[in-house]
Amino acid sequence: MKTRTDSLRFLRERVLTVTDIMRTKKLTEILDEYSKGESEDVFVVENTRNKNAKAILLDFEYFERLLTYEEAIENTMDELMYKKTLERKDQPATIDVADVIDQLQLDVEEIIRMSETVEEDE
Repeated sequence: MKTRTDSLRFLRERVLTVTDIMRTKKLTEILDEYSKGESEDVFVVENTRNKNAKAILLDFEYFERLLTYEEAIENTMDELMYKKTLERKDQPATIDVADVIDQLQLDVEEIIRMSETVEEDE
């Protein structure tokens, strides 16, 4: 299967250890490659002594583009939710507040914290 071979190739070529970075010129080579223009090449750096210590090396311009996509998606979702809220604002609530609190397992402190982040239209 191509997916398996692609995954194995990625692991072999793109997953580096801290030792790989410190003892070779690999980091310099990666940064030099990124300096040539936007690159979609992604590298994983991990500490073999701590399996939770992992990071990603990513071209700055590519990362910036990904953040732009994320912001656009978030803004679109906010706009859709706002429109949906306006459509429903005059409809009676069919769910009891106590049921919502119970379903979301909210406590008083969480409700207060959430209410402080709500933006009101003027």
